[in-house]
Amino acid sequence: MEKKHRLERLFRGWVNVAVDTSVGYNFINALRSKGIVCRNQNCKGNELRFTVRRRDTKRLRIIAAEIGASPELKEEFSLPFILHKYRRRFGVPIGLLMGAALLVYTANVVMVIEIVGNENVSDEEILTVLEECSVKRGVFIGDVDFYRSELYVRAAFDEIAWVGIRHTGNRIVVEIMESSPKPETIDKRVPCHIVSGKTAQITKTSVTSGQLTHSTGDAVKEGEVIVSGIWADEYGHMTFTHAAADITGIYEEEQTFFCNSIQTTRDFTGNETERRVLDLFSIRIPLNSSENTYDDYNKRTEVTPLTLFGKELPISLERTVFMEYGTEEITLTEEEMQKNLKEQQERYEANFLTDCRIIQTKTKYTKKETAMILTVSYVIEGEIGMEKELFLKDNRKPYVASRKKQEN
Repeated sequence: MEKKHRLERLFRGWVNVAVDTSVGYNFINALRSKGIVCRNQNCKGNELRFTVRRRDTKRLRIIAAEIGASPELKEEFSLPFILHKYRRRFGVPIGLLMGAALLVYTANVVMVIEIVGNENVSDEEILTVLEECSVKRGVFIGDVDFYRSELYVRAAFDEIAWVGIRHTGNRIVVEIMESSPKPETIDKRVPCHIVSGKTAQITKTSVTSGQLTHSTGDAVKEGEVIVSGIWADEYGHMTFTHAAADITGIYEEEQTFFCNSIQTTRDFTGNETERRVLDLFSIRIPLNSSENTYDDYNKRTEVTPLTLFGKELPISLERTVFMEYGTEEITLTEEEMQKNLKEQQERYEANFLTDCRIIQTKTKYTKKETAMILTVSYVIEGEIGMEKELFLKDNRKPYVASRKKQEN
């Protein structure tokens, strides 16, 4: 009851009245006759004190003037008292309206997109696909097609087996279930030969499955069978298998590298432009007037979210730096072109010949009018075996094992 009484005093508003006892009782009787309730009556010295509702203050003043009473009024703290006190301060109602509008806005648009369950597919990739379905921060939740977005994300990534999208308030949760990775296995059911991928001389063989047709030291041409996937017994019965082997050989290889004498370089000029934006509940508010006027540039973006008790708020400061780049044509000397070609050769060997042993290298530089060409001849020892599937004829007749015995 006490709590209810406090709420009533807060929302209705009450006024404390003090009047001289000589007219106090006549004053109270007059108030009662007009339907004005007087509460908490008590006497202190020559004063009679009581409380009336705030809405009855105007009638109380009229009655006091009629009977010649001079009451002292003191209004208690209440919501009507605050509104009346600041009724001419327009910032307060405007602020209340703006706050109410902000609450309505934040309750009906997407503020946060949370992705859970993904390991192989990054958040950025999923957010990019969702944005194509118009699922992004600041979008009205009623306009989001959850079913279509789920199908779109599922079709965009082979790694995703199931997608579920739901919203709780202004937060969208994207639940991801990824498919199990397929084991890297060799299908041993597919019959195949091991053929030479180079014209080479065999230096080493290690056969796991199949019939070796060449020995160490033999020369083989490109595409020639080294390990056969076909077995034949004394009766002519053939078995097809998946040949597997490691075949090493020595072979020659030639590579050509090219360098123009006129090169175009792209360098940072040192000019930068910074743009700052406040992302307030998905509303982007520019904090400066800087504009990017560069034709060729790189940009770097940093987003710093505001946090409260360790939780990120939908408020962040975005800082974007635009760095101007310029292009310039330079003419290389003969020594610089040779250096460039040498670097190309080293990159090639580091990327493609790390698993091989380079036995011999011959280089030849050829100078043209506007370019230089480097021709490199290699003698290499490396893996030459490669699988080649056997394509069987569909109309092949079955072999009868006893036919050859009868003929003998």
